[in-house]
Amino acid sequence: MTVLLDHAPEFGTAFGWTLLLIVLAWTGAVAVGTAVAAMQLSAVRPARVFAGAYIGVFRNVPLPMQMVLFVFGLPVLGVSYPLFTSAVVVLVVYTSAFVAETLRSGLNTVARGEAEAARALGFGPFGLLRFVALPQAFAAVVQPLGGVLITMVKNTSVAAVIGVAEFTFTANKVAVEESETFVVFGAAVVAYVLLGLLLGAGINALEKKVAFQR
Repeated sequence: MTVLLDHAPEFGTAFGWTLLLIVLAWTGAVAVGTAVAAMQLSAVRPARVFAGAYIGVFRNVPLPMQMVLFVFGLPVLGVSYPLFTSAVVVLVVYTSAFVAETLRSGLNTVARGEAEAARALGFGPFGLLRFVALPQAFAAVVQPLGGVLITMVKNTSVAAVIGVAEFTFTANKVAVEESETFVVFGAAVVAYVLLGLLLGAGINALEKKVAFQR
């Protein structure tokens, strides 16, 4: 336990970076995923084709490969970003594909009659999405979206592959330096489990609140 106390400030900083990575990546993934889900149901064929290709590519290419290609491949083309920014971008792109598919299933639950009624009231495509379809879609997929969020939390550890000093990277560094692999990674496992349980409890509470309002 001494090794954990000795490196507590370092672990605290690393966990802070992990939380920031989660917040930024999830915010971006929901925004991009919502746009892609809407494009999937668009009446414009090129938009549907683009959305299908986006989801097909980024959902099926392994996340570590996307990380490595983004960080070490783009500089060949003269494009490079800081490591933390790169991790955020890749997590957004990867996770947004799953968000889009989850939201699409939610959008499909919206009754056609409601959409027709909204059009009769003068709502355009964007108004229909914003005020009618998306609120119902999000309410219908709280648990599935929560599952995507928890998976993304675990996926933040992949940022260690490209050298981002988040929690997993720091745990590995300290474990190697102190030769205390079991203690350090055991503590890291507990931290991730607690974070996952906390998020799960929040998701369950949100789902009950949405169900009550509906």
